Amino acid sequence: MKTLKKIFTVILMLGTLVFTVGCKKWLDVKPQGQATQEELFKTEKGFKDALTGAYIRMKDGSIYGSSLMWGTIEYMAYNWDSTTPYIAKLKSGDYNDSFVRNDLDNTYQNLFKVIADVNGILDKIDSKKSVFTEGNYGIIKGESLALRAFCHFDALRFYGPMPATPGAATILPYVKSVTKDIHPPLAYHEFTQSLLADLDEAEALLKDVDPIRKYTVAQLNPGRNDAVPFADNYLMYRQVRMNYYAVLALKARVYLWLAASDISNRANATKYAQMVVDAVSPNGAKTFRLGVESDRANEDFTMSSEHIMALSVYNLEAIANNTFGQTGSIMKYDFTPSFYLNQLFPAAERTSDIRYKDMWVYKAPIGTALSTDVMYKKFFQKASVLPEFQVLQVPLLRLSEMYLILTECAETKMAAETAYAFYCDKKGIPFTTFSAGDWLTDRRNKMVREYVRELYGEGQSFFAFKRLGVNTLPASWTQSYYNGTPARYVVPKPLREINYNNN
Repeated sequence: MKTLKKIFTVILMLGTLVFTVGCKKWLDVKPQGQATQEELFKTEKGFKDALTGAYIRMKDGSIYGSSLMWGTIEYMAYNWDSTTPYIAKLKSGDYNDSFVRNDLDNTYQNLFKVIADVNGILDKIDSKKSVFTEGNYGIIKGESLALRAFCHFDALRFYGPMPATPGAATILPYVKSVTKDIHPPLAYHEFTQSLLADLDEAEALLKDVDPIRKYTVAQLNPGRNDAVPFADNYLMYRQVRMNYYAVLALKARVYLWLAASDISNRANATKYAQMVVDAVSPNGAKTFRLGVESDRANEDFTMSSEHIMALSVYNLEAIANNTFGQTGSIMKYDFTPSFYLNQLFPAAERTSDIRYKDMWVYKAPIGTALSTDVMYKKFFQKASVLPEFQVLQVPLLRLSEMYLILTECAETKMAAETAYAFYCDKKGIPFTTFSAGDWLTDRRNKMVREYVRELYGEGQSFFAFKRLGVNTLPASWTQSYYNGTPARYVVPKPLREINYNNN
């Protein structure tokens, strides 16, 4: 009996000991996400890896890997056509259809996931400033702030109110912190002030440390046998990062949007667009230049010299073939393609306009004899070069947009024509002065057309239509297939977001 009692006492003591030790260990264990984040942000490399992860997420198909480039948003602008019921509902503005709603909700969620990625960086970076070498603190923080602004701005352009009449109601959250708490929506003015504050800080951080201001684009994109300015590749290839000039270009785009309700913002839009246009490298050459006929003839169809910021997409050739090629999912039909393209590219311009020449190829659908489908070659790659020399990037900000902003924001007819004439010359289109009668309306109509044909497949047509309040396309297009309304332009936020905020 005494032996059993001793055995029981030992078991009880062991059990207490095991529980005590186990409990202590359990209390010392950090949640996995917290532990991973703390480990990640102990080194400069960890911050670099986290920022790279944000860029990778931007290539998700629900945002800049398709939907906000050549996918969903281009159907909404009628730049593609399809007879599928889903696309028909998307084009008609039936945003309550379950498939359409799911698509639009995924775009919202992934924009804010990118924002969460960079907020994780911004939450830690100031307290870890000592781990950075040279100017990498400014580069990483500046890029993170600018990416946060970039994604918030596209959320505003997509889900926000008509910019000409934004109203005083709360619209969207501007998320600056990593928390499980619900972020309340802000009014339009508060939201845009937060966005501009991020861009102002990003500009200041990047101004003196970004390699793109100290080296030429060619030096930062060396060939196989070229000398490299940095041992660390992280500082190379600045056109596929949110660089200093990309921040300026984004500010020009934002101020142009704000000018829809307050025309005084045109001055800042002009200021920042001009800063990008005037940017020069240390050798005195322009940092960026408009693409010309020789670029098109050399099969640089995206005009990479114009790219201010782009996403690097290693499998772009496959995406282009599978999306826009002979068997691709995006081929223009239903509208007679020649009729549609004739509206964009008048006969007098088709033999010289570098956005049209050999860029649209008629192909019969597989198994038919009718050449009614059109393939678009913008993202096709030059077949005669190795993949390492192909332009495997999709532009998110480009120089041509800066010239359109300068044209649209010019205060005088002469200044507008000066900017537009230079642009026309490079694009291979005949320049005509704006109408002597109502030059402002003529300029607006020309800009509507230029935004479509210049940025086709890049997701900007819908935003231009919304900003300009386009109801129907200009009468010179001789068609009425597009009808824009606030109901079409203001995309509903996810129901969860609406319900959480009772908004």
